[in-house]
Amino acid sequence: MKDRRYLVVLMDARGRSLRRVALRRRSIVGALGILSISCCVAVGLLTHGIVRQQTAVEARALAVENAELSRLNTLIDSRITASRQMATRAELTFAQLWSKSGLGPEPTALGVGPTERGDDEAPGTPYSSHIRSLELLEVPLELDRLSIDGPHLQSSLDELLEYFHDAERLLSNTPSTKPAGSPWQTSSFGRRRDPMTGQWLMHKGIDLGGRTGDPIYAPADGVVIFVGRRGGYGLTIVVDHGFGIQTHYAHLSRYRVHLGERVERGRLIADMGTTGKSTGPHLHYEVRRMGQPLDPEAFIMD
Repeated sequence: MKDRRYLVVLMDARGRSLRRVALRRRSIVGALGILSISCCVAVGLLTHGIVRQQTAVEARALAVENAELSRLNTLIDSRITASRQMATRAELTFAQLWSKSGLGPEPTALGVGPTERGDDEAPGTPYSSHIRSLELLEVPLELDRLSIDGPHLQSSLDELLEYFHDAERLLSNTPSTKPAGSPWQTSSFGRRRDPMTGQWLMHKGIDLGGRTGDPIYAPADGVVIFVGRRGGYGLTIVVDHGFGIQTHYAHLSRYRVHLGERVERGRLIADMGTTGKSTGPHLHYEVRRMGQPLDPEAFIMD
C-alpha cells in the first residue's frame, strides 16, 4: 500500500500561507498510537495513585485502631491483677459469711457478678459473655464501673462479715451457761430477807448450793479482772466479758485462774466454798452490765 502524504498549511488571519508541512500517513498513525499509549499510561498512573492514596488512608486508620487496641490491652492488663484479687477476696468473704450464716453447706457453683442483662439473655448467662458483647470503646467504661462497684460490694460484704463476727463474739461472751453443776438454787435474784440480819435487802445475784471444792466454770469467754478477798463476798473472782458485761463469783475456797488471764466458756476458774458472809458452802453468782446487777437466770440457757 502506497504511503500517502498529507499537506498541512498554516495560514494567518489574512489568508496568507505561512508554512507548509508535508506529513506521511504512516507518521500520523504512529503519532496517534503513541498518544493513545501515553493517555492509557497516564490514566493507569492516575488510577494507581488514587488506589495507593486510599490504601494509605486505610493503613493510617488501621494504625490508629491498632494503637487504640494496644492502649486498651495495656489498660486491661494493668487492671486484671487487681480485679482478680478483688474477686478472690469477695469469694473468700462470701464463703466466711455463708459458713457463719448457718444456711447449710457452702454452694459450689454460684453466679457472682452484676445482675444486669439484656432481655434476650437467659438467666445464668456468664458475665464474660456480657463483656465480649461490648463495643471495644465500651470496655474501659465497663472496667471503670466494675472498679467502682466492686469496692462498694466488698465494703458491704466486709460490714456484713464484721456484723457476724460481732454477733459471734457477743454470743461467745454472753454468760449463757450455769457456772456450777449444782442442781440446788438456794436463793434467787431480787429483794429477800438477809439470812444474817433478817432485814429486807437487795440480793444482786443467785446462790447455787453445793459442797466445798465443787468446780466453778466460766459461763462465757472473757478476761479475769479481779482475784482477791472482797468484804462479805469472801474470796472473789470477777470476769469481764466485753460489751459492758461482767460476772462475779463469791464465797470461793480456791482460785484456779490468775489476774489478767483470758478464759473460755467451760474453763475451770475456782472451787466452791463458804468464805466471807456465808451460812454454808455455795456460790454467789452475779451478772452485771455497765455496773448494774441483772438477773443471771435471764442469761442461763442450759
